[in-house]
Amino acid sequence: MARGANLKRLRVKYAGKQPFTKPAFIDAHRWAIFTAYCHGGLTSKEIGESAGLSPSRVCQVLYEVDARLESARSAGADGKPISLDSPIEDLALSSRARNALRSLGCDSVQDALRLDLSGSRGIGRKTKGEVLAALESSGFPHPRLDEPSQSVIRSLDRSLERMHGRISAALGAITKEIAQVQKRLRKGVDVRDGGPAGGVTPL
Repeated sequence: MARGANLKRLRVKYAGKQPFTKPAFIDAHRWAIFTAYCHGGLTSKEIGESAGLSPSRVCQVLYEVDARLESARSAGADGKPISLDSPIEDLALSSRARNALRSLGCDSVQDALRLDLSGSRGIGRKTKGEVLAALESSGFPHPRLDEPSQSVIRSLDRSLERMHGRISAALGAITKEIAQVQKRLRKGVDVRDGGPAGGVTPL
């Protein structure tokens, strides 16, 4: 019930407003869902059936787009949406984070997106998290967000190394056991081949 009421409020919010050009910070798929609901009059269920999504996922996309539009309106200087060319001052950052970006040669949002955040030189963990959050809330998630962290990679590497060691040890034990079974089988074959033929003792 609450979800349906929230969706109605979202439709009322954009009712009567002409659909504007898709902002650069929203992908085409999400924008199509948003405009179909807010301007096309389709229900979340109808959009979901058409896009192959559940109604709850459609609702989530609608709220995400609305939040990004609101963030861009409030965060941009003079009410203008943030773009790639916007100065980093337009991002919701502390002076510490802005100074850190400036020291690394970042003047615009695009510069911040190009920044290699995988290392720790020049920018601390807390500042890095603040920059990533500010970029994402402004509709420009840093590529770093889609990559596993170095600590995660190192942890996985160590786990795989331990797994490799356990598998090697297990295979070694199995190989040894197979060799012992083969040895016993060969002994049995040799005894039979060298024993009495058909139970008759030779003269």
